[in-house]
Amino acid sequence: MFPRGNLVVTHWVWRDMRKLFLFLSLLLSHAAHLEGKKDNQFIWKPGPWGRCTGDCGPGGIQTRALWCFHFEGWTSHLSNCDENNRPPKERSCFRVCDWHSDLFRWEVSDWHHCVLVPNALGQAKPRTADCVTAQHGLQHRTVHCIQKLNRTIVVNEICEHFAPQPPTEQACLIPCPRDCVVSEFSQWSKCSNGCGKQLQHRTRVAIAPPLYGGSQCPNLTESRACDAPVSCPLGEQEYTFSLKVGPWSKCTLPHLKEINLSGRSVLDFSSDSKERVTFRHQSYKPHHHSKPWDLEIGYQTRQVWCTRSDGKNAMLSLCTQDSFPLTVQSCIMPKDCETTKWSSWSPCSKTCHSGRLSPGFRIRRRSVKHVTIGGGKECPELLEKEACIVEGELLQPCPRYSWKTSEWKECQVSLLLEQQDPHWHVTRPVCGGGIQTREVYCAHSSPASTAQRTKEVSRPVEKALCLGPAPAASQLCSIPCSTDCIVSSWSSWGTCIHENCREPQGRKGFRMRQRHVLMEATGPVGHCPHLVESVPCEDPVCYRWLISEGICIPDHGKCGLGHRILKAVCQNDR
Repeated sequence: MFPRGNLVVTHWVWRDMRKLFLFLSLLLSHAAHLEGKKDNQFIWKPGPWGRCTGDCGPGGIQTRALWCFHFEGWTSHLSNCDENNRPPKERSCFRVCDWHSDLFRWEVSDWHHCVLVPNALGQAKPRTADCVTAQHGLQHRTVHCIQKLNRTIVVNEICEHFAPQPPTEQACLIPCPRDCVVSEFSQWSKCSNGCGKQLQHRTRVAIAPPLYGGSQCPNLTESRACDAPVSCPLGEQEYTFSLKVGPWSKCTLPHLKEINLSGRSVLDFSSDSKERVTFRHQSYKPHHHSKPWDLEIGYQTRQVWCTRSDGKNAMLSLCTQDSFPLTVQSCIMPKDCETTKWSSWSPCSKTCHSGRLSPGFRIRRRSVKHVTIGGGKECPELLEKEACIVEGELLQPCPRYSWKTSEWKECQVSLLLEQQDPHWHVTRPVCGGGIQTREVYCAHSSPASTAQRTKEVSRPVEKALCLGPAPAASQLCSIPCSTDCIVSSWSSWGTCIHENCREPQGRKGFRMRQRHVLMEATGPVGHCPHLVESVPCEDPVCYRWLISEGICIPDHGKCGLGHRILKAVCQNDR
């Protein structure tokens, strides 16, 4: 045994050791926490974004939950994750309201070409050598949600609020490849009178272009050397010559100095060929409800030159052909579309206060003064629409229109019978299927104040003012056919009794018999006969038997024939 003093010392030592142990464990836990943060063992895991709340339009707010996860999969306190890498917990969003359907819509492009379906490796299937039937493919298109006013692209979630996104791909069939089909070659051209090596050529035309990956068209021209070359002047031998044609210039008006008094302009377009082309300057004024364009006829020119096989220019006479290409042609001077100025903005379509946040709209228009001609700029938009909001205090409450109905009328069976037989007339109560009708009307509801309270007053208006389908004005109904009660036979006459045994009235009394209902009456005119009869009698008594029946006890099993016990008691009615 230890002395008492030693026990006290031992107790204090163990208590200090326990505190030291707890301190060391906390220190190790903190060190492990710091080490875990240093090694990125804790990561942020955001949840899905919630619904956009707040005001309609771009002023909405979305929030989501954040968790801190250890890399082994268990959750931890948020302080264990790096605050610098913390994902945002809320963001601004566009809150879509019902009235936005007038501002945004889906815009889809045309379907792209049908391409073969790629295999699992992402490679397109090769076409078979002998194509028998069409092959399966896919075609795609682009789908964007746009703002109607300026056609800017917005996030798809806005349009998805009103209508599902149109599909961006669909299955298609690619017909078998069709190769290019060409005509037969024409006759060889004549050799020119030029000197040196001359070429003659022949051409053919493409009758049907290649489709669906078919083979391309072969060469449409062929050339060969002429048989009997003519000797050329010194320095021009051993060359071939070809005619080059440049692009058409822009359409321009002739200069005043090029127009003579007769209204004809003489323009010289080639100094080498010494050729002259005459051109008439004229204008055309079409009849139009607005100011007509002065259609001005201009001209276009292009260069034609002869080149040698070494790339140098040569005289045009060395490239003379049967048909010399045109170097000038008439054209219509381009005019851009011209519109009137914008009209004033129309009044805001929202002229009353309905309690909803949807704005109204206002529009302005402009019309076309002159249409585009000669490749000028196309006409811009002629209608502009924008949202407008009028302060609610300045607006009267909007009229409310709603469908109202009367009570259903009685079921009319005769209406159907008269349709089947025009000579039918009512001779007896009818039953069976019929028609019920009621009045349906559109009503304008407005509050009306009285001295006691405010109530709603309705008055009929045109049916076109009510939105949505009208309630049914008729419906099928049924009148049950009438049947009388079915009753049992009369019971035996009872004993002759006093009307009141406590106050007997001489020797006169009465006896009764009864019957009961086996089946109740149906229909509106079905009825039951009386169930009790009584007749006078003499020598009444005030004693009578009261008979009560027990339950039926089956003789064999749970059902079938059985017996019951009758209990009779003689009762004194005095």
